[in-house]
Amino acid sequence: MTDNAKDVALIDSYLKKMDIDSDKTKKAPNIWCIEQNNAEIFIIAAGGFVILQAKIMALPRSNISTFYRKLLELNDNVEESLGASFGINKNNEIILKMLRPMTNLGLNEFIYYMTSIAFVADKQIMALKERFRD
Repeated sequence: MTDNAKDVALIDSYLKKMDIDSDKTKKAPNIWCIEQNNAEIFIIAAGGFVILQAKIMALPRSNISTFYRKLLELNDNVEESLGASFGINKNNEIILKMLRPMTNLGLNEFIYYMTSIAFVADKQIMALKERFRD
């Protein structure tokens, strides 16, 4: 079994322990999508890492400098980001992302990452869209 196959099997087992059907949520051999409140959390096993990410919103067309400043402030505020970071993908979407090596990733830590990114994504989807909607 390859390292990536082991990582995929571990994430599958953790999702099952969380009562999440890993077969129904799997979008690709190493990608799952879990809906949590207003957020869709993508879990990606790749290169010895687990990546959790959520789309927050499309890049606004106005108030860009204020918007960028807000994202940087959120990235710097661990109480607001819980270790996740905001960025912009190639589709001009604001994403929230957490990255962690798979080495010694335990169930409780995986649950922490899942619940943390879901909480922050849900909160910021509402807050940023309200403040920066076009």
